[in-house]
Amino acid sequence: SADAVVLAANGVGTPRLLQLSSSPEHPDGLANSSGRVGTRLMLHPFAAAIGLFEDDLRAWQGLWGQDITSLQFYDTDDNRDFVRGAKWGLVPTGGPLWAVRSQQWGDAADWGAGFADLLRTRFSRSAQWSIIGEDLPEQVNTVTLSDTVVDGDGLPAPVVTYRTSENSRRMLAFNLERARESMIAAGAYRVVDMPQVRGSGWHLLGTAVMGSDPTTSVVDRWGQSHDVPNLWIFDGSTWPTSSGMNPTATIAAFALRGAERMLALHGGRRGSAR
Repeated sequence: SADAVVLAANGVGTPRLLQLSSSPEHPDGLANSSGRVGTRLMLHPFAAAIGLFEDDLRAWQGLWGQDITSLQFYDTDDNRDFVRGAKWGLVPTGGPLWAVRSQQWGDAADWGAGFADLLRTRFSRSAQWSIIGEDLPEQVNTVTLSDTVVDGDGLPAPVVTYRTSENSRRMLAFNLERARESMIAAGAYRVVDMPQVRGSGWHLLGTAVMGSDPTTSVVDRWGQSHDVPNLWIFDGSTWPTSSGMNPTATIAAFALRGAERMLALHGGRRGSAR
């Protein structure tokens, strides 16, 4: 009954809520006359290369973040066997606990003989290129409702179906090889590859896509639903492509832009929008 309702649950929560909100008027889920709600899920396939150096890099000091960002291999190059590209971020490798985690190094550092030497080799003497690939939208990557699993409120849980595309696999392989070359050129005596990190890259995008055609999109360029005019979506689910960038700042900018439009259409009555 509100003048405007904002949905902002991102690439899994938003399509789930829309699908849960089916009715005789919206049998396939709210705002889903296009059939695109819950389709075209995009992530950010993630790989990394860790270089080990003789020098003490002081990689444990200061805040964790990207010291260098490179877009050298971000754009499509017709000479490669994939389209689009990836962003690189050079990040420090942190404290002693990070140096012995199996997720980064591919092996568990067991206590006992050799542990101290292993820690000395890695701790403060390593650096990492983090590689975020631009995933492409594919209809087969979806968020749907489970027929068997429910949450604590008894509502159907979301089912996430995703397979890394061949394009993304080739993209990561190419960029990982270039990152390895970069580390060696910088003086690394060993490079540890993380071809695709299972526990990272989970930016959830694309499942309520924006567009100008109501038959092929869920919201317009402002985030306003084509089917339900007082429903607005301000999150990463509306993205038509994933880009190769961390999405938070763009999501925030889009939400501000869409909110200004929403308030303008509703006469600026801030108290009536929720």
